[in-house]
Formats: sequence, structure tokens, C-alpha cells
Amino acid sequence: MLKDRAPTQSELEFVCIDELVPADHLLRKIDKTIDFSFIHDLVKDLYCSDNGRPALDPTLLFKLLFLGYLYGVRSERQLIRDVQVNVAYRWFLGLNLTDKIPDASTLSQNRRRRFNESEVYQQIFDEIVLQAMRKKLVSGKTLYTDSTHLKANANKNKWIKARAASTSRDYLDALDLAVEEDRLAHGKKPLPPPSSEPETREIKQSTTDPDSGYMVRDGKPKGFFYLDHRTVDGRCNIITDVHITPGNVHDSRPYLPRLDRQKDRFGFDVQSVGLDAGYFTAGICKGLEDRSIYGVISYRRPTHRKGYFYKNQYRYDAEQDRYTCPENEEL
Repeated sequence: MLKDRAPTQSELEFVCIDELVPADHLLRKIDKTIDFSFIHDLVKDLYCSDNGRPALDPTLLFKLLFLGYLYGVRSERQLIRDVQVNVAYRWFLGLNLTDKIPDASTLSQNRRRRFNESEVYQQIFDEIVLQAMRKKLVSGKTLYTDSTHLKANANKNKWIKARAASTSRDYLDALDLAVEEDRLAHGKKPLPPPSSEPETREIKQSTTDPDSGYMVRDGKPKGFFYLDHRTVDGRCNIITDVHITPGNVHDSRPYLPRLDRQKDRFGFDVQSVGLDAGYFTAGICKGLEDRSIYGVISYRRPTHRKGYFYKNQYRYDAEQDRYTCPENEEL
């Protein structure tokens, strides 16, 4: 009886890793569709060409992060262990069966120290969208946006009170500007300037993850979260924008600036958008109208207090310019 043993180096040399990966594997389709070679040019300024130890291939590092996201592996140590035993992962990374796998600390330190302070992640994301546009997978005409909450690695009971700048509703700044323009057009004096002291509000700030935000929403768990705002193109469901905010930032706050960024960066001719009810604010409606974009926004039935009439029960008399309540009382 032959005992179990590891294959020798000479035996492994006769094994072609390409033959071990199924022809219909998802990573084969991705490798055929996406050209990752542009990453070298994006990160060349972050490396020294004539000093230090030979650098690990940056394309391999970003492909590792891509594998972790694609297959939901959140631990970098677990990701490296998976690469050691998964032939398809090795093939996708350009590694043979005998090639050494990078250490998990190498991946994490490069991610945190070398790349985190740069715009390289956004640049890589943008280039993938541009490649999808060239392959006619993205049209930029119809976009859908929504957000989902991501739990922060923070205990909801460990926090301190802090003061944060209070941001106005998304349309108030534009409204104030319109009022000033109207006053000037009618020869009126401008309104007194607002107080130079910024308004603040008291918030809960996590002591372990200060960048997160304490979220309180109906039907959602309370605690420290982030919001992942995503936009998807309507042609093939390709994600065209991702933006992260603390969990206590309203969905509507970053929407119009991120929409404008996509139009400027990719040249999108946006004609229509689909949005959840959380985006149904006066500012977004006015912003879409100003941009000549047709918006389809979900309707959220307002809360109703027992003993009060519903809004749709009131009747409007256009000739008399007045409303009548269900009890025939004129308002």
C-alpha cells in the first residue's frame, strides 16, 4: 500500500494549472472581460524604483482584495489561507502551484499604509466602469440609487457625547440664494448675514470607531453603522458609483453631488433615475428638475395619528381657493 505523501517538485512541474480550472469558472469570465494591467501606471508614483526590496506586484495585491470582496471573505488571513488551497484563486492571481503566497500582513500593511491615503481605489473603480462603457455594458441614461447600512465594528454602549456641525437640509442653501436674488431684483435690501458661529448638535460618538455614526431608523437596529450608497446603471446592472458615509447621514445628503460626479467623470447623459422613498425630498426633486432628469421615487405613506383626517380627504375648491374638510368645515 502506498502511503499518502506530498507531490515532489518534478511531479508538480508536469501539472498545468490552467487545466485544473473549469472552462466556465466565474474567474475565467472576469479575467477575460477585465484588463487589470492599468493598475501599474496608477500606483507607480507610490513605489521607489531604485531603492529597497523588490516590491510585490501591485496588481496581485488588488486582485487579492477583489477576491475577498467577490467571495465575501472579510478576514485577510482567511483570504490568504483560501488562496493557498484554491487552484482557481492561484490561476486568477497568476501564481503557479509552487509559487509563494504573500503574507497576510503584507496585504494589510500595503492596503493601510501605501494605498489608503491616495485616490487609487477610486481611480481603479472608475477605470473598471470606463471599460464596461467601452464594452457597451453601461449606458449612463438610467440610474438607480439606494443605500444599505453596514454595521461598524463598535460596541453601541461605548460612546461619548460630542458636538458636530449641524448641516442644513439639502435645499435650504439654494433656497436662501434664490431669496437673495429675488430681493435684489425687486430693489430690496439683502437680509442680514447669518451668525458666523456654526450651528452644532449633540451626537453619540463611538470610542472605538469615531468615523461611524449612531443610526436610529424605524425598522432598523440601533447602533453605530456606516451607509453604503450605491448607484447602478440600468442596462446591465453595473455599479457606477459607491460612496460611504456615517450611519447618521441622511440618504439624500450625498445624492446630488454623487450624481454630478458621475456625469462629469463618465460623461453620462442621465435621462431618468429610480430612487427609494428616503430620497423623496424637496431638494432632490428640485435638483432633478434643474438637471432635466425624470425622477421615479417611491412613495412613503405618511404616519397617521388616530382621530385625525387623512390629507386626501380634504377637498379643494379652485374657484374659491379654499379647502373643505370631511366635516364640511371651510379652512
